[in-house]
Amino acid sequence: MATFIGFSTAGKVKPPYSLVDLDLVKQDLLNHLNTSKGERVMRPNYGSIIRESLMEPLDGLIIQDIKDDCTRIVGNDPRVELLDISVATMEHSLRVEMYLQYKADLSQDVLIAEFDVFNEEEA
Repeated sequence: MATFIGFSTAGKVKPPYSLVDLDLVKQDLLNHLNTSKGERVMRPNYGSIIRESLMEPLDGLIIQDIKDDCTRIVGNDPRVELLDISVATMEHSLRVEMYLQYKADLSQDVLIAEFDVFNEEEA
């Protein structure tokens, strides 16, 4: 039996739109990471700094800020624990890998979030 049940249309063309347990947690975290900080009305602390950081030179300080931001976001979700985080920069993109432990059954998984610089410039 599922501990958490939710709904998401991300990446789906037709029903079913339901997600459960770790899949739901990962989608919720991706939603949080893909929302710019301050973008949500009445929730100025919701969101991530990653999108704004893509246009900065991705040096050690910015990478550490991104890691700290991801740690804050995962730390605010009581369903998972962050085991490790890795940030890799490519020529035109940024890849964040977060190793998570789902607290309900202690299963572990990797959440991969990729951010493309070109998509930001075209938007």
